[in-house]
Amino acid sequence: MAPPAYSDLGKQARDVFNKGYHFGLWKLDVKTKTNSGVEFSTSGHSNQDTGKVFGSLETKYKVKEYGLNFSEKWNTDNTLTSEVSVENQLVKGLKVSFDGMFVPHTGYVSRRRPAQFGYAVSYKYRRRSPAAEHEAATSGLDSSTNNILTLSYRSKTGRFKTTYSHDRVRVDADFNVDLSGPLVNASGVANYQGWLAGYQVAFDSQKSKVTANNFALGYSAGDFVLHTNVNDGREFGGLIYQRCNDRLETAVQLSWASGSNATKFGMGAKYDLDKDACVRAKVNNQSQIGLGYQQKLRDGITLTLSTLVDGKNFNAGGHKIGVALELEA
Repeated sequence: MAPPAYSDLGKQARDVFNKGYHFGLWKLDVKTKTNSGVEFSTSGHSNQDTGKVFGSLETKYKVKEYGLNFSEKWNTDNTLTSEVSVENQLVKGLKVSFDGMFVPHTGYVSRRRPAQFGYAVSYKYRRRSPAAEHEAATSGLDSSTNNILTLSYRSKTGRFKTTYSHDRVRVDADFNVDLSGPLVNASGVANYQGWLAGYQVAFDSQKSKVTANNFALGYSAGDFVLHTNVNDGREFGGLIYQRCNDRLETAVQLSWASGSNATKFGMGAKYDLDKDACVRAKVNNQSQIGLGYQQKLRDGITLTLSTLVDGKNFNAGGHKIGVALELEA
């Protein structure tokens, strides 16, 4: 089995701390799939503190015989992201993809702005005056030319990504399309008898500077996972995951930053009450206590409740709750 990506090292422990908690949010997720294989995912949440609402719509389509994957995502910040990828076609284990982010806008784009990767597509709309429409109708002109809509899209960013995975090694690399100098990210993970070693680097070619230099070492034995990492030689961290039995999962995380001498420590657990319900709990060294309850109401409907309690200021209030509803069909 191929090792995970560098970003997924220690994922089992992070899931214990992160999944099932939606503090300060009202959240709704809807997923569905058509008979033709197109997947639709809609997500929205409202921040209880600010009242800000954020939503997104994502579509995915796969052409399995050619190894092609298409995805497109739009959110309420009016950002459109598209990705196309090809997997196991050029070389077995190789995946090549390109993604771009687009921001719809109208108006003139100044030519004084620095050159950047992008393309534009425009469609114009202009409604003629009643007199012009009457003149076009009496002269026998095609009325379909009466209205012209103007809408332009300009690409903001573009990125090429490649991934090669083997039974013992996985390598990931990506770079953005920037005429002034791309930012290159690369990582690799090797697996040997349960031991995992990974390295991640980021290089800014415009400044000729290494912006990230991270190393990780871990061990995975099915129900037990140990992960340690060093980021830029200044931040040190560790994660431990243990599946005690079929129902109970536990995790511990520890981090220390040499610059600020700040230490963070936390413990978390997830317990399955039955096949349809589970409870979660976590606590850190800042006396923040997180509790969660998840219940599958029926097939395709799951309700999640969570709360964050500030143990240091219990009487002062400011505690948070979260409610999430997941629908899938």
